[in-house]
Parts: sequence; structure tokens; C-alpha cells
Amino acid sequence: MEEEDDTTKSFAQTSNGETEGQDLPLYRVHVPEAVKRAENVMFTLQVTVAKDEKGCVILRQFEDFEWLHHNLITGNDIKGLIVPPLPVKPLSDPKSAESLSKKQMGEHTRIMRGDQFEHDCLSVQKYLELMLSHPIFGKDKNLASFLTEQEAPVRAKLNKGLITRLSSAIDTARKSSRKDLDEFYNTQRTFAADYSKAIKEASLNYNKMLVAQWRLSSSYSTVATELTSCTADRDEELVKLNRVLKALSDGCEDEATCYELKSAKGETTLGFYLDLFARYSDSLKEMHFRRVNDLIEYEASEKALEKAKPPKRQLAEETFDSAKTNFEKCSEKGRAELNRFTQIRLATSGSCLAEYAELQVKISQDFYTQLLHSRRALDKIHL
Repeated sequence: MEEEDDTTKSFAQTSNGETEGQDLPLYRVHVPEAVKRAENVMFTLQVTVAKDEKGCVILRQFEDFEWLHHNLITGNDIKGLIVPPLPVKPLSDPKSAESLSKKQMGEHTRIMRGDQFEHDCLSVQKYLELMLSHPIFGKDKNLASFLTEQEAPVRAKLNKGLITRLSSAIDTARKSSRKDLDEFYNTQRTFAADYSKAIKEASLNYNKMLVAQWRLSSSYSTVATELTSCTADRDEELVKLNRVLKALSDGCEDEATCYELKSAKGETTLGFYLDLFARYSDSLKEMHFRRVNDLIEYEASEKALEKAKPPKRQLAEETFDSAKTNFEKCSEKGRAELNRFTQIRLATSGSCLAEYAELQVKISQDFYTQLLHSRRALDKIHL
């Protein structure tokens, strides 16, 4: 253990010293597994320096990612930035898992869906990749130490008041119906609202389809079990019937496997993309809300300057200049962020859709082969 700690410490010191001025991302991260420990879910992170093979393996629980996200957004000026969204917290207690299973599979189901750690690992890995490739967050020292130090950062209780104030500011901007000074941003705000609504609806409906496939798989498995529960008998006719039922059972079992695979793979491909950008769309809208809030302050300071009396005019001018500078910087950064967001969205959708299509075709081909085998088995039975 001491040797591993020394290796990790050496990696952290070397990587921090050699990554200055390097292109992003500075690190590559792979999250191969997640394991439940007591009430926590521990993620295994394999981290390497992007330009060579030096690396380390570290463990982090979800609360560590929450603390990292808090430090990244409070330690940087996020005005004009589209912040990569933090993944949803994994279910770690049996009661929550049982409640979710009953909600998805039906109140009287006896089947409990297993842990969705594969999806959680993908979400955490994508979150880190998005942060590492971001021009601001990717250079943050908090992110570097999070990925290179063996021990997780010491967490403090999050200041809920700060989150409340931020939510209040965002809500104020959300309720504002004033027209933007820039037609480009008017168009982008409309797109953000429409896109968020559409992607969330698509994600919801797609998840309903995945659950329907899972329930159908469960039903086929039940039918397959019942078909093979017939008591064996020496009577020739019943023996033939049992053979037919066995062949039908095999077909139902193949059908169950097919739908289970389609649901599982669909969740980690197209489902993953829809879930990610349903959350990302909120970050997109929040960027616009923060900019609108700056716009409100800018216009308010301009009006205050026009009405300012000589004794207070200097202070009003300073307030106006500051508000104008903040608004212009936010607008400039926002344009670059919108271009990045579009590139990420198109690239991710292309790769996820391609992988989804390939897996669905492969599963269907394998299923067709199994069904053909079951049909031939039925054809060989002479009643």
C-alpha cells in the first residue's frame, strides 16, 4: 500500500509539473467499475497523463464528485459558460432500488432490477471528460488534484445558501421577458427552451420504451418457466407434448434474452445520450439566464447613470462601466461556449446513434438465428 501511495504521489508531482502549457485534455480517465460499499458507491478511476503512459488508480465516491463540482463552479467565473452537468446520484440503498423497480415493473412485481452501475460509470466518465476538455475547467487545479492524489479531497458541508441565491438569480432571469439586445441570443434562447423541452420528452419516452422491453422480457421468462414446469410422463402423447412445450419454452427464453439485451444496450447508448443532454440542456438555459441577469443589471445601471446627480455621478459611471464590461465578457464567452456545445452535441449524438444501431442490428441477427433454431426443432417433432 505504501508503494502504491508513493507511486501515486510521484505521478501527481510529475504530472502537475509537466502539464503546464499542454493541450487539453491534460489527463485521460477511464471508469471501469463501481462497487457498493455500505451506503456508498465507490467508483474506480484509471487516470493517465494524456501525453504519456504514466498513471494511477484511485477510488472516489459520488459525494467527492459533488464536492469537486462545487469547487469548480465557485472557483471560476462561470458567467457565459455552459457547465457540464453533474450526473444523477446512483441508488445505493435497497429501499430506493425496490421502489424504482416497482415503479418501472409494476407494483406487484417480484423482479427487482439490478444496480445500474454500468450506466453510472459511463455518466461519471463522460462528466470528467467534458470537464477535462473544457478550456476553463480543464486547467483548474482542483480537478488536477482530484485526479492525481490517492486520498479524496476533504469535503465540507455545502453552502446551501449560495445555491439558493444562485437559483433565485436564475429564477429572476427566467421570469424576465425583455427582448435581448442581440438577435443572435434571442434565437439561441428560443432554441435552448425548445431543445430542452424536446430532449427531455424524448428521454422520458425512450426510457418508457426501455422499461416496456424489460417488462416484456420478464413476461417471456415467466412463460418459458411455466412451459417447462409440466410433469414428465411416460405416456407417449404427453412426452411429445412436453417436447413441443420445451421447444416453445426455448423460443420464449430467446425472446426474453433479446429484449433484455436490447433494453440494457439501449440504456447505455441512445438512452445515455438522451439523459446526458436532457441535463446538459438545463446548463445551456442557465448560461442564458445568467447572461440575461447581466443584461438587466447593465440596463439598470445605464438608466441610473442618466438620472444620477453630480455628487453620485462618478459612482454611477463606475457601476455602469463594470456592468457593461461584465455583460460584454459574458456575451463573448457565451458565443464560444455555444459553438463548443453544438460541436459536442453533434459528435456525441453521432457516436451514440452509430453504436446503438450496430448493437441493435447485432442483437436482432443473433435473435433471428436462435428463433430459426427453435423453429427447426419444432419441425422435427412429429405429432
